[in-house]
Amino acid sequence: MATEEFRIGEGEVLRIDARKGDRLKVRAGDVWVTQHGDSKDYVLRAGDSMTLSGQGATLAMAYKRTLLAWYREAPRESREPAARGMLALLREIFA
Repeated sequence: MATEEFRIGEGEVLRIDARKGDRLKVRAGDVWVTQHGDSKDYVLRAGDSMTLSGQGATLAMAYKRTLLAWYREAPRESREPAARGMLALLREIFA
């Protein structure tokens, strides 16, 4: 099982291209999570975790500085980064 950790600043958004069964766990902070194809949104606090559907992009926005762990069953095969900060993109869109 592979693990990646991300530090997300307050108001920053992280995009995760997850596979079915990947998990997120909040090590510190609070985060809002939404998944493509899932009509529910989730608020996770320190210690909370959730299993991802893997049906498309997952977005995680930090309410305050957050440390987020992403657990994957198998290493990624793609050469592109699996997760990337989207703050700059959102600033361009909403500027």
